[in-house]
Amino acid sequence: MLKLVSDNRIWFGKDGNGMPRRKTFLSESDGISPWTWWANDDVGHTQEAKKEILDVFGKQDIFDTPKPVRLVQRILQIATSTDSLILDSFAGSGTTAHAVLALNKEDGGNRKFILVECEDYADSITAERVRRVIKGVKGASDEHLKKGLGGTFSYFELGKAIELDSILDGKNLPSYLELARYVFYTATGEEFDERKVNEKRLFVGESKTHEVYLFYQPDMDYLKKTALTLERAESLGKMKDKRRLVFAPTKYLDQEQLDALRIDFAQLPFEIYKLAQ
Repeated sequence: MLKLVSDNRIWFGKDGNGMPRRKTFLSESDGISPWTWWANDDVGHTQEAKKEILDVFGKQDIFDTPKPVRLVQRILQIATSTDSLILDSFAGSGTTAHAVLALNKEDGGNRKFILVECEDYADSITAERVRRVIKGVKGASDEHLKKGLGGTFSYFELGKAIELDSILDGKNLPSYLELARYVFYTATGEEFDERKVNEKRLFVGESKTHEVYLFYQPDMDYLKKTALTLERAESLGKMKDKRRLVFAPTKYLDQEQLDALRIDFAQLPFEIYKLAQ
């Protein structure tokens, strides 16, 4: 400590009576410590943000208050690592996704993002911007944007909330498709494709590891009387390479039978959150 003081490496405040602080010079630092004041030259400004919208959409009057990509990039550089997951609950024009993709392109990172937007422009502006910056915009002035920043994303629209209590008491039961969407994504974490649903076959979709089936009708009598039996399990058809994840009100099969049929069983609604590994 005395050596640091003698080298003038300790600062005691303007009047000499403050808490001692160690001086660190820029030449000794890895990068630059963030400042509380961010100048336009460093993080952009409103006009730059509007120009970025113009680059992407060919017009700039589609969103009133866009943020410059460099501003969000600065935040990401300070607050995230190269494999962070970034949440923007008020996504607006989609600047956060643009900044994440641009920064990944710049430093080879694998950051991911979740955008949430409740306004009616969520698809036409927020998601559309992400689509365009990924694929590339031919008329863009920025060369990286012209070629495309790369990456992927999935777009989802939320339906009515599915309340487990409503399944238990029979009130406001969801449709087959609504519950199929819910159990598939909850169980697999993968994107749901409603075009793959075949309600007659009770088939919901296919994940990387499982075929997913749902024994369900929005009818309490059906739910009380329906169980996964050996006959019903065999009626699912010829077994393929993947295991089967079957959601049903109950089952009349023991674990040995389920293993023989390569079935992972999830009871509705109590194990609706069970993950398929």
